[in-house]
Amino acid sequence: MLKKIFLLGCFYFLFASCSNEDTNYINLESAKDGGSVTAPVQFDLTQVPFPKLSDYHFFVGALKNQSPAYAVLPYQPASALFSDYAHKKRFVWLPKNTKATYNGDDNVLEFPVGAVLIKTFYYDNVQPDNTTKIIETRLLIRKGDGWHLYDYIWNAEQTEAVLDSSGNGYFIPITWIENGSSKSTTYKIPSQTECVTCHKININQTANGEKETPIGPKPQNLNTLYNYGTTTKNQLEKWKQMGYINNTLPALSSIYSTVDWRDTSKPLALRARSYLDINCAHCHRVGGHCDYVPQRFDFSNTNNYTLGICLTPLFQVPDHPYVINAGNADQSELVYRMDTNEGSEMMPIIGRTLIHEEGVQLIKDWINSLTTTCP
Repeated sequence: MLKKIFLLGCFYFLFASCSNEDTNYINLESAKDGGSVTAPVQFDLTQVPFPKLSDYHFFVGALKNQSPAYAVLPYQPASALFSDYAHKKRFVWLPKNTKATYNGDDNVLEFPVGAVLIKTFYYDNVQPDNTTKIIETRLLIRKGDGWHLYDYIWNAEQTEAVLDSSGNGYFIPITWIENGSSKSTTYKIPSQTECVTCHKININQTANGEKETPIGPKPQNLNTLYNYGTTTKNQLEKWKQMGYINNTLPALSSIYSTVDWRDTSKPLALRARSYLDINCAHCHRVGGHCDYVPQRFDFSNTNNYTLGICLTPLFQVPDHPYVINAGNADQSELVYRMDTNEGSEMMPIIGRTLIHEEGVQLIKDWINSLTTTCP
C-alpha cells in the first residue's frame, strides 16, 4: 500500500510541479493553439546554427507567441538598449547540469558551453492594421571556442524565422504608433560585422585577444523584480532557483545595481548612469570598439573625469568643449552626438536610425543638474 502511494505521489509530482529543478528540460505545459506537450530543449551543439528558429524548440505553441518551453527563462535588464523603439523579449537557456558563474557586478556572467541567449525584436501598433510585427530573433550561443552570433529573420506570415545565412542583414520599412504619435523608420537588421562591432571585446589588444561577448546579462542589471506570470521574483533569485547560477553569487544586497531609467522615483543620477551603461559602456570600455577614446561609461566608474565630465573630447565638435559640460547640456558633446542622425557624428554609431528623444532629455536633465564647474 505504501509503495502504491509513493508511486502515485511521484506521478503527481512529475506532472504537477514546475518548480523543482529536477524537472528542468521537461515542458509541463500543454502548448497553446492546440499543440501538444513539447519534448525537452536539447540539440547537438556541433550542428548549430539550425536553418529555422523553430528547430531549437525553445518555444511551445505558435512560434509568434514566444511562449517559452520549461527551463527557457525570460529575463529583462533593469534598463534596455535603445533600438529605434523596438520592443524586446529575452530568454536564457542552459544545458542540463550547467551553471553560470558570478564574475563581478558589472561583468557579464560567465556562461557555460552550450548556453543560449535569445532576443526577439518586435513592434506593437504597426500600421495600417495596428498589429504586432516581429522582425528578428538573435541568438548568442556559447561554443567551446567562445560566443557565436546568429540572426533569424521572421517571415511576413509571422509563422517562422529563418537564419540570415548571408550575414549581410536586411532593411525593413515600418510605421507604428508610439505613445500616441506615428513613427516611421527603415529598421536595420544588422550584418554579422555590425553584430561583432557591438559584441566584441579585446582583452589583450591583440588579434588573438578578440572575442564576442553578451552585453546585458550582468548581475547589476538582473538584480530587479520580474513578473513571471504566476509570481514576481528577483531575477537573480529565480536564476539560482532554476540552477542557472552557482554559489559564487554574493548577497543580492551587496550588488551595486542599475535601475530602470524610466522610473522617475529613482535618483536622476542613477537613471542617467544606468542609461549610459546599457547604451554606451559596451563600446566605451577597455577592449571595446571605442577603447581608443578616453571616456568610460560603465556604471561602476567612479572617476568623473573619465566618465566625461569636463573631459575634452578626442574629436571635438565646435561649441561643445567637453564630453559632459557640467551644468550645460546644450554645449556637451555627449548630447550633441545622441541628438543627431548624421552618420559620421551620431552615437551610437550603429543600432539606431532614430533619435531617442526621451533618452536625450534624460541626459540633458542630468547634465544640467551637475554643479561641477568646467574650466
